[in-house]
Amino acid sequence: MIEAPKRGAGDSDLVTRHRVRVRAVATAIADRPSTARRLEVPPEMELRGTVRQRRGSPQLPAPARERPEHRRWVTALVLLAELGVLAAAFWAPIFRVTSVSVTGTRLLDSAQVVRAADVSQSIFLLNGDAVAARVRSIPWVESVTVTTALPASVRIAVREWPPMARVIRDGVEYALAAQGASLRLTGAQAASLYNVPLLLDLRPPSIRTAVTPQLISVLGSAASHFPSVFGVHVVAYEWDQTGTFSLWTGAGWQAVLGDIGLPGAIGAIPGQLSALSVLRSALSFTHPTSATSTSRTRPPPRWAAPRGCRPR
Repeated sequence: MIEAPKRGAGDSDLVTRHRVRVRAVATAIADRPSTARRLEVPPEMELRGTVRQRRGSPQLPAPARERPEHRRWVTALVLLAELGVLAAAFWAPIFRVTSVSVTGTRLLDSAQVVRAADVSQSIFLLNGDAVAARVRSIPWVESVTVTTALPASVRIAVREWPPMARVIRDGVEYALAAQGASLRLTGAQAASLYNVPLLLDLRPPSIRTAVTPQLISVLGSAASHFPSVFGVHVVAYEWDQTGTFSLWTGAGWQAVLGDIGLPGAIGAIPGQLSALSVLRSALSFTHPTSATSTSRTRPPPRWAAPRGCRPR
């Protein structure tokens, strides 16, 4: 500690020397090498941590607390409860299918479609593609669409194969489709299909063969074009005892197509009918007993159909 001298009058030199001395001491202090402070702790002393935060010190993130064990049990119980609710929704009676509506059926029985669909399970477990596949297993079904609606409704839209012909086998009438499917008809169904040509198979069992899908497809196409080409409808097909195949029209005349059991004979039917249509300028297919000539006194000509066809 440097004591300041007592000032007196005219003692300016003494003040000056004191200032010089103070500056020298300050300079010596500033130039003195500084040493880092070291905290020495005796071995017998135990250090203890503290939670007190120093001012201005960086704030470190608080360490993550370990999750108590009871929270894990709570999470497990919540998951089990959610699974229980989900299972209850799957098997609850309110969601079990109770209403099945079928549309698009004409010849098929709706009850038959429902039995094939087999939709007695929960609406949430219903597989629409699987239901559609089961309904398509019915031979007379061409396509099917399945839709669902909460809480327990199923809609099945069916598209049937169009009947191309009817056939009587052993006293029972069947409808035939182009792809080869057949459907047994009731009396009411057969009456509703009066405009579908009837196939009369009079062949003896020794030469009787199955009706092929190709034949049904060709006959169906021919029957659909007959009204626009000849002005009459096809009402029946006949296979006589000799195996000769014919078409009967609503005007009463018959087109004989020959033995269609020969190779390539079925594929030649459209060409035969096309050749027959050439005679429209000379004959009236709607009134085959009258000539197209303006003379009414002239008898109707006896005409011959192209090879394989003849009128009666």
